[in-house]
Amino acid sequence: MNSSFKTLLCFSCALCLLVTGMAFAADPPSPTAEREDPVRALMRRVESMEEELNFYRKEQEARVSLMPTEQDIGTERDRTEDVLRASEEEAAKYVLLKQRTIEMRYSLSYSHSTYDKITSAQSLLIDIERESYYHFTNTLGISYGILPRLSVSASIPFVYKYQKTGDSVQETDLGDASLTFSWQLLREQDWQPSLLLSLGYTAPTGRSPFKIDIQRELSTGNGAHSFNAGLSFSKVLDPVIAFGGIGFVHSLDITGLDQARYGYTLEAVEPGHSFGYSLGMGFALSYTTSLTFRFQASHQARSKYTINKRAFESDGSSSASFVLGTGWRINPKTSINISLGYGLVGLEDYNIFVSIPFDFTL
Repeated sequence: MNSSFKTLLCFSCALCLLVTGMAFAADPPSPTAEREDPVRALMRRVESMEEELNFYRKEQEARVSLMPTEQDIGTERDRTEDVLRASEEEAAKYVLLKQRTIEMRYSLSYSHSTYDKITSAQSLLIDIERESYYHFTNTLGISYGILPRLSVSASIPFVYKYQKTGDSVQETDLGDASLTFSWQLLREQDWQPSLLLSLGYTAPTGRSPFKIDIQRELSTGNGAHSFNAGLSFSKVLDPVIAFGGIGFVHSLDITGLDQARYGYTLEAVEPGHSFGYSLGMGFALSYTTSLTFRFQASHQARSKYTINKRAFESDGSSSASFVLGTGWRINPKTSINISLGYGLVGLEDYNIFVSIPFDFTL
């Protein structure tokens, strides 16, 4: 074998060894090789656990951000109270003041009613007059939260009445003052609505209809001591707030009268009790505006009158109205509530009610 052939054979062997080495270097490490490098495997596991922890941490943060905070809960409670305040002239029927909180309230109501009155009927000639009543009432009220579930409220109205008929008559005087205690029987939770019990007394501080000259004067009160009891409920059915209630009024007998009425003398009155109910719903349109709809009705039992030593009994009566109310929160302590009611039974009547409550804590 010559030297050239030996040189070529050595070069071929070297080339084969080089190619084989490069091929082994390009192959991935075998499981045996990984087991021989535990540090690398441990690092990969740590990185995987860190990724899982970051995922669960982000998920928990998302859940917490969706949960209502105490401030959100307080804001929702305030919005519910705003809706209920705008739904009723007597806010104490639905809203219980927090303990040691005082609420001052000013309200103005205007009502108008008309009906036809037959003044004379001679032969075939009948005289019919259109009689109209205009009634303005300014009321000052104050409420105080005695206990976490008990509050008391008092109010006194100032009344202006105007009767437009053949001979127009007007009157300005105090109305009947009232005192009401409200007790929360149940707090709202889950399916359970909030229940509020109210007990009240109304004093005949206004001008009695049984002690005036009916030809020249108008009354500004009912003329009787009366006691009332009511039970109301409210429930948040997001985004609607449902509310309603029932009430009962019992008036004491009025005796010792000596009122001249069309040639007769009225000596005593036994007022009939009355029963009323209401049902409505409200919406919190925003953090400052609310809207409510309410139907309310009342039924007055028969009253008994003693005239010239003889007893007479009147017919019972019923009334119903539809009320649209709205409220605007001016600041955290003050709001304005406006409602418009239209009578559905009997006389052609409507009323407008405006109230401005503001509260502060002792």
